[in-house]
Amino acid sequence: MAKLADILFIERERNEKERWNEIHLFTTGGFYSAYEWSAWLTSVISYNDEVRKQSKDRMPLAVSRNTIASSEGDTFCRVGFPIKSVAKFIPTYTDFKILDDSHILITISLPTPTDGSEITYERLEKAFNEWKESQPIKQPKERKPPDKQKTTVCASHTDTAIAVNVKGGIITQIMQYPLSDRTAMENFDFIKSLQQQIASII
Repeated sequence: MAKLADILFIERERNEKERWNEIHLFTTGGFYSAYEWSAWLTSVISYNDEVRKQSKDRMPLAVSRNTIASSEGDTFCRVGFPIKSVAKFIPTYTDFKILDDSHILITISLPTPTDGSEITYERLEKAFNEWKESQPIKQPKERKPPDKQKTTVCASHTDTAIAVNVKGGIITQIMQYPLSDRTAMENFDFIKSLQQQIASII
């Protein structure tokens, strides 16, 4: 998958008219993720009553607004949904253009203003910014310090001792993780982080 910095560069270059209605979807496991402008288009414009006309209850897409660690207070929004549920969020007649193995581009129709006026970048940007600012910023979760594990270390077995500590930490993370209180995307990210930790000791 593309790096966050690359994704945000794509999303924040929207001045050209042909880019106003582009949704960039990035695949992560069995999920599609859309960021910033694409997230706004997906959750507000594409995910409309026409798409959900067969559903009695129109549930909104969950938006996650996170702080960028490498910046001073800058944030980004993201929405995600299962690939198998794409028809619930994207019109069925939409063409999907595969850009690479984890990046898909789709183009949707923008609604015509009810007052008959012209769609402009300034109006779209204002609507996007208002939508983004209405999303609460997700506060980082407080992490408990890992339990100190007693390990007998011999000079010739340092690597083994480190591996034992890491494995113990992984087990602690799994046991303490509030699975039922997290979203599907958060659970996926948690599993991915565990895989990376395990890969470092195998």
